[in-house]
Amino acid sequence: MGVINRALANTYTYFDAKLLDTAFQVCDPGLPNPIFLLKFINTSDVNILISYDGVYCHDVILHNSEVVLPFQEGSKPRGDIALMARGMPVYVAKETNPGKGGYLYVISYYQPIIG
Repeated sequence: MGVINRALANTYTYFDAKLLDTAFQVCDPGLPNPIFLLKFINTSDVNILISYDGVYCHDVILHNSEVVLPFQEGSKPRGDIALMARGMPVYVAKETNPGKGGYLYVISYYQPIIG
């Protein structure tokens, strides 16, 4: 198997900030492909906690901000690739009071495999 020398986008998911709770809820049930770039855009007025296991907080996306996680920049020195695994879920929770409006968008990119 080989990879095609181009990047493709997965279909993005989003979560309405008005539905946030202090308990983690599923935002994306599983990434459809191993991804090299993950982007969060928070258009709400609250900070949103991110978890990949539904138990522990792994990141926070500040209100009205964007976070980009370029996994390829964290690759090993000998040229191995660093990807977030296919099927990895993304959970969300509120850090403070529920939002009055806005969304959290989860956007990801992958390199297609041939063969």
